Amino acid sequence: MHLQRHFCFVLLAALTRAVVLTPITETKHIGRSKANTMEDLFFISETEEKSFDEETLNLAIIEKLKARILHGLKLKEVPKSHPPVPNLQTFRLKNKVWRNSGSIVLKEHKRQHLRSEFLSSEIIPNTCFDRTGPQCVRFQVNIPSTLSIENSLSELWLYKTDGATEFKFTQIIDEPGRSELKKELFIITNQTESAGWIRFDASILLAKLSPELSSNVLDIEVFSSDSTRVPIEIGIDRNPLLVVLSKSSERTKGRRSKRAAVTDCSDDTTTCCRKSQYLSFHDIGWDDWIVQPEGYYANICKGKCTNIVYANTHHAQVMINLISRSSVINNNDIQSSIHCTPKAYKPLSIIYTDDKGLKVISNLPDMSVTECACS
Repeated sequence: MHLQRHFCFVLLAALTRAVVLTPITETKHIGRSKANTMEDLFFISETEEKSFDEETLNLAIIEKLKARILHGLKLKEVPKSHPPVPNLQTFRLKNKVWRNSGSIVLKEHKRQHLRSEFLSSEIIPNTCFDRTGPQCVRFQVNIPSTLSIENSLSELWLYKTDGATEFKFTQIIDEPGRSELKKELFIITNQTESAGWIRFDASILLAKLSPELSSNVLDIEVFSSDSTRVPIEIGIDRNPLLVVLSKSSERTKGRRSKRAAVTDCSDDTTTCCRKSQYLSFHDIGWDDWIVQPEGYYANICKGKCTNIVYANTHHAQVMINLISRSSVINNNDIQSSIHCTPKAYKPLSIIYTDDKGLKVISNLPDMSVTECACS
């Protein structure tokens, strides 16, 4: 028993060590030299699976993920003091208004394992329709055809300027069969005096987009109600942002090579596979400073490396061939030299707050395993 506790401590310590990450903007494949370092492995070995109970392994995985997130955000620890996250303001259909009442529950859809997709905006300069009125800023958000918006939740994030307590915006809508663009006016009111991010339930805006179009664009003009001053700020880290939340299971996407055709784990899978692993920020007590997403699929690799089709390196091919021979199948050194490990990761988009305010990170690298292979 004492020996098992010692092994448990060693496992937790090894899995919670911080790693050195490099920036990526899409799914990134990792080379053999990186995969061979313990710090970058994110897998459950056969020995660990047999030696430790599921709860112990899950705790170790959670600690590893927490360390990776903090390291990626360049934080030594969880922020101890930070400004409150902005309330999610709901739309009042009668007046076509969003009002900052301060009474909206922040995590109204908590624990639903929603998948968050961050859609950045493009500023369209000098194109406001009413050029005789107040100054305005126009932005567009392209909605991917692969994203289902009918059963999704959505939030529009704007960085409000100092003193802009009330302003208006117009949604420009391209409806099939109409020769002219349709414009619909909305009001944002009762905002705080201070500058900062504000967020709205944007479901009413997406509902006005036509499902008949092959591609949709959220087209918005924002202008002040009583002056010529533009009420929102724009810039690299302050452009409007649309966050779409959907109930979607995590599946491996993209092209796979024949030598890395590792499938997602099922109840009866024993060979190398990718196990779905969801991390809820509410469950680990981080939802008071991480605003979006509410959680994410980190995933892990597990299973035996006995099939050469799963080999990701020449070394793995040689080792699997040796293991397949009855004369050396019990050689522990050979079997322990290859593992079902991550072959590719994808980044995580995150909105969080620390002592310096609210921050948006569009690509936190190496946070979700997309492919597993034997190496």
